[in-house]
Amino acid sequence: MVKTWLGVVGRNGSGKSTVCDYLSSQGFHVYSLSDIVRHHAQMDGLPMDRDTLTELANQLKDQHGKHYFATCVLANAANSAMVVFDSIRHPLELETLRKSGVCFIGVHAPLIDCYERIVQRAKGTDHVTFEEFKRQDDYEMNGKSSGQLISECLGMCDYSIENSGDIQQLHRQVDHIVNQLKVAHAN
Repeated sequence: MVKTWLGVVGRNGSGKSTVCDYLSSQGFHVYSLSDIVRHHAQMDGLPMDRDTLTELANQLKDQHGKHYFATCVLANAANSAMVVFDSIRHPLELETLRKSGVCFIGVHAPLIDCYERIVQRAKGTDHVTFEEFKRQDDYEMNGKSSGQLISECLGMCDYSIENSGDIQQLHRQVDHIVNQLKVAHAN
């Protein structure tokens, strides 16, 4: 089985889910590391706001290792040829997935664009002011959170996408990466 396994890294609102949704429409199976956190929160009856989920994620990573979520999703994906892993937030998660042959795409977007996107999508975790969004972003991006260091993960990616254009431009960038991987697998 030739497998094409991708990981998507980016700050909140950068377009990670949009990339994953597009890859899903192309036959990829999506596994979100954040689903593990949400499952634990639901089991514990915790609120589903971003700060609570981040704190719970940090606690779980402190208890089970920073690679915990990656290990969980790898077990679920073992028999799939086309997989995309979403919500990678720590370098040890990235390294754990890389050992299984995952190539990583970093999704970049200006902070104000990210904020405008989360306001539009209006998930339960997205009802924050721009100041609160910046605080959360800094906490997750720059290692102020023990379980999250997204900026370092972005620096470890194999490919980079700039998501400041329209959706067609984003899709073309994703297609280009997938085509490069297909060529590499063929050789």
